[in-house]
Amino acid sequence: PPSRPQLVQRKIMADQGDTEAKGAVAEGSDAMPRPPPVNTSLQAQRSSHQESPRSPLPAHVKQAVDVAKVQPLSNPYPQNFERPVYTNGDRFFLCLVGLPGRGKTFISYRVSHWLEYFHDIPTKVINLGNARRKLVGKQSNSFFDHTNESAKKMLDKARMICLDDIKKFLLEDEEGKHVGRVAIYDAANITVENRKQVVEAMKGVLPMAHIIFVEVIQTDIEKIKSHIRNVKIHVGMPDFKTASDKDKGEENPAREGVSEEHAVQEYMQRIEQYKKTYVPLGGDKNLSFIKIIDDGRQVTVNRIKGFLPGRIVNYLTSIHTQPRPIYLSRHGESQYNVLRKVGGNSPLSPLGEKYAVALAEWVKINVLDPKEPLSKKPQHARLYTSSLRRTIDTVRHFDHTIQKDGWVTMRRREWRALDEIFAGVFDGMTYDQIKQKAPMQFQARLKNKLEYRYPRGESYMDVIKRVEQAVLCIEALQDPVVVVAHQAVLRIVYCYFMMRDKNKAPKVSIPLNTVIKLVPRNHGCEEGDPLANKKILATYIL
Repeated sequence: PPSRPQLVQRKIMADQGDTEAKGAVAEGSDAMPRPPPVNTSLQAQRSSHQESPRSPLPAHVKQAVDVAKVQPLSNPYPQNFERPVYTNGDRFFLCLVGLPGRGKTFISYRVSHWLEYFHDIPTKVINLGNARRKLVGKQSNSFFDHTNESAKKMLDKARMICLDDIKKFLLEDEEGKHVGRVAIYDAANITVENRKQVVEAMKGVLPMAHIIFVEVIQTDIEKIKSHIRNVKIHVGMPDFKTASDKDKGEENPAREGVSEEHAVQEYMQRIEQYKKTYVPLGGDKNLSFIKIIDDGRQVTVNRIKGFLPGRIVNYLTSIHTQPRPIYLSRHGESQYNVLRKVGGNSPLSPLGEKYAVALAEWVKINVLDPKEPLSKKPQHARLYTSSLRRTIDTVRHFDHTIQKDGWVTMRRREWRALDEIFAGVFDGMTYDQIKQKAPMQFQARLKNKLEYRYPRGESYMDVIKRVEQAVLCIEALQDPVVVVAHQAVLRIVYCYFMMRDKNKAPKVSIPLNTVIKLVPRNHGCEEGDPLANKKILATYIL
């Protein structure tokens, strides 16, 4: 039988209403457990509900105050919260392969920016053409003849300079941290000897599996010529600046008076010189390589393993060199914009409704029926929005005509990845309220807007991670696309396509009632004429 102290303790616990104690069996007792009493009194339920304490402040305000004031009693070894970086220490070397005019430089700089922007991986692009021009200056097409022995020696010297720079970069150690790096070698590397030279130079620096060759093949002659015009001549290939570049402050005396068509023909002649010694990848199955044919129509992968190489393959299948417009617009003014509240899912204000009508008219004239289309093919214009009400309401007046091939124009695709940054416990508050109720949080945000995370919410770094999937889809498109989203999200998208540092994203101006046009190029985007990015309400409404 239980001792007296055990029985007394059991009685005390029962009197206190502890249901677990009421049903428990004392140690050594043969008694059966009794079920706890059930309170079926409706009056008792109402009474307990009425007696529950109520906060004088709204719940989200009280949570914000609590989060701002709570401090641990003792934490002598706090964990530092730092920006996520690719810290496993792996080094990779991407070596481009292919004839001129295929988009190797475009791919090199896009991959470099993508790795730094979305994955915080230090990268460096080393261009053989730049090294060659430093040694011998600009040369005619005869310089690239494979029978020109003196030119061959100078090119070999330029290659060794590039490979030495690559080795120095890969062996650097950033502030004693074991951080991964990616070097990108932008050169033709069209012969087996060129590629063997690369492998030999990297012995002792990288394992074979970390040397990845990326071959770019384009079989459409018209696309090659278009790429030469749009990138090599207009954007700024040093060897091929025409007389029109004088207007841009880029006069090249050696090229003065050369027409655009003549420059294209001269570049095509250079390509013919390279073709004489070109050997595509595939003969050596021990090499790790990625072969991209016709802007991703066909992709061949050999000996590619691991997280980062797999991500690089995924990215390379998304990008292409064909120009197309990307239009960015914030949603129309919302009711929370009028009240200066953060976040929320409010409907449009009266001014926002006017913008929705004006935007639909602007898109119909400038996107669906442009005066100077970038492509002669029927344009399957697309529309991306977030999942929030204010973006969906903004595009509800868009024209959705069905084309002859069955394509529904501007059919809306909803992306949760494009939702506005989540303000957590501050959602629905004004910045004045945040400053008053949580001054420490307010100051922390001002100090580092990129990495500051709202309590129980998101930071810009969090948004960058989720926006990547939408950006990859936009990269893959060859048709015009209109993206209607939010200020923080569009800041990130804009800085990515303009190839700007993500640290500048939180300060980029993305005003309401404005459309921004971008056309991807080699080193970023060609932004539309500022007059075309005017507040369209001034044109169609006011």
